[in-house]
Amino acid sequence: MAVGISSGGGTGASAIETSYIQLYNDGFQQQFQQMDTRFAKYFDVVSQDSEFQYYERMGVGDELISDNVRYADNPVSEISVDRRQIGLDDYHQGKYVEMKDLIRLASDPTNAYVTALTAAAHRKMDKIVLDAIFGTAKTGKSGGTSVAFVGTNSDKITVGSLSAGVSRPITTAGNFTLQAGDAEGIDIAVDFVAGGAAANSGITLDKLKAARFTMERLEAVDADETLDCWITSSQAEQLLGIDEVINSDFATRKALAEGQATTFMNFRFLRSELLKGAGTAGDPRQVIVAKQDALKVAYGKDLGIEMWRDGSKRNQPYMYLSLSMGATRMSGEVTCKINCLD
Repeated sequence: MAVGISSGGGTGASAIETSYIQLYNDGFQQQFQQMDTRFAKYFDVVSQDSEFQYYERMGVGDELISDNVRYADNPVSEISVDRRQIGLDDYHQGKYVEMKDLIRLASDPTNAYVTALTAAAHRKMDKIVLDAIFGTAKTGKSGGTSVAFVGTNSDKITVGSLSAGVSRPITTAGNFTLQAGDAEGIDIAVDFVAGGAAANSGITLDKLKAARFTMERLEAVDADETLDCWITSSQAEQLLGIDEVINSDFATRKALAEGQATTFMNFRFLRSELLKGAGTAGDPRQVIVAKQDALKVAYGKDLGIEMWRDGSKRNQPYMYLSLSMGATRMSGEVTCKINCLD
């Protein structure tokens, strides 16, 4: 985060008081440090110095073969390597400050202006991540190939063909549907019920178990590995209706005593009301289950702020925020969408 101040070249009455500027600087920095994005910090964050940059992904190595021939040629494993493209986009916003408010603005580190602007900036950063996690990833030498996130099939766990696995590949059988083409990821239908009749529901034990089981079958996670799961307040309330979550015989933490479920079955539940979807059968809430390496977040320019006087507005002080940021999904095997009713 960068902070800069420009006086616009004025002196005396046309210049912002130096003491106010310093207080404003300190106030913004303190307030900014108290707020954070809900998503980006849980993924792989990098700095990017060009408009488009490519990040390599290593494929799976070939199995070892028998060594029973004397003086044979050296074996060679053709490990595939592909790349994902991140394109940076620029964003900005500003706010004029009335002169009578300047002293209050500069001296109060929790003032409403700074709070509102930083909160809005973080919501935008969260939305950039949300657009990328289930969006189309660009791959190929110059980003010319599009990799879609897998679609939804009623009452099924749908897996993209690019995420089918190696040791025990997923096929269209039982609870699974394999989607052909350039698709990756895991999608659990809103009406998924393991071993029963399809029925629309919110977040359920069946859906959570399906997410973990699928990632484990794909050998993308270990059995004791913690997975992040982003939910809204609606899913948080639904979790408190699941016996296994609230019963101390199953869970180590007492969810009812704490008023919320924070961990269960090696899921760490994180909250955000920005998750996509309306929470209806036709537009389910898109709950996210993912590992850190599921997504890469790139900053060309971290969120920064400047302040100057605008001569076209009677020399009113003006606060200006700017950001350069992009993101892309890196791995479908550790990215799961659980469709839920609110």
